[in-house]
Amino acid sequence: MIRNHRRINVTIALVAALLTAAAAAAACSTSATAESASLAPAAGETQGAGAVATTGTDGVPATGGAKGASGADWRRVLAALAWMQAERPTKPVVVLLGGSAARESTISDESWRAQVVAKGGPETLAWNMGSRNRTMAQNVALVKALPKDARAIVYIGVNLGSFTSAQKTASLALPSPVPTSSPPLAQPHQYSTATGILSTAKKKALVRTWLATRYPVFKRNFRTSAGVLETLIKVCRTRGYKPVLFELPRNTQVIGSSLRAPITRYRDTCRTLAAKYKVPWVSFVKAAGLPNRDFYDLWHLVEPGRTVWQGLLSAKTAALLRQYGYDGGGS
Repeated sequence: MIRNHRRINVTIALVAALLTAAAAAAACSTSATAESASLAPAAGETQGAGAVATTGTDGVPATGGAKGASGADWRRVLAALAWMQAERPTKPVVVLLGGSAARESTISDESWRAQVVAKGGPETLAWNMGSRNRTMAQNVALVKALPKDARAIVYIGVNLGSFTSAQKTASLALPSPVPTSSPPLAQPHQYSTATGILSTAKKKALVRTWLATRYPVFKRNFRTSAGVLETLIKVCRTRGYKPVLFELPRNTQVIGSSLRAPITRYRDTCRTLAAKYKVPWVSFVKAAGLPNRDFYDLWHLVEPGRTVWQGLLSAKTAALLRQYGYDGGGS
């Protein structure tokens, strides 16, 4: 009898241990899936109000944001800003602002710069300054940290996620000591064909998830975000930069007409602001004609899509540099 009780107790203990392990594994799996499938706010590339108002010692937002690539992309942006402030570049500066969709839309800054020259533009300091969960308020702080006397073109990347934050102000903490050399020109990509893309079924599920969870946030915070976008345009112009409202990639093949209302709303707002301040409104979404296979999910490009998108961006950049009379200057 005692032996049977012992067996029962051992069996219960083993079952409990297995259940605990399974629960832990499920929690880890859920966390990883939410990150890789962009079901968290990263799917819309924004985090909550005030999330970047304070920064850690390394300049990475103290709240929100994934580890790894997302930390690397933000640190790289801050390092580039600090380096340019110290070096006072004489070449034209071109920056692309936005969330992770912007980050994933170019191959590398080195190849972008080379393409601009190949397409008839001058040598530039072109920087893809996209990073995960970027807010419009953070973009304002970022532009204020650019060298004030720079001849700069500022691509203001916009998509649905750009209008889901209620944040009105943000602050930056540049690295100290200041970098003595240019930050790496390679993009800290998080998505790749090598690691695979989501299935079409999962991508369609992301559309439904966005409508259910992010659309209410979009509607609640749209006016605030649009107001900060207008402030961003004004800040660029006050500092002598050339702002360009720039639509980021979107997987139209999967999205179809499902998100027509919110997309139309932000596009109409961008066109209105572009006309009001006489700045370009640029969109490659239709011209690029990117198929579903070029996207990891609904917003993030992988290698084939990046090649097409960067080619279009390089040609437009070369044309704008010529239009604005930026001949490249010295080194």
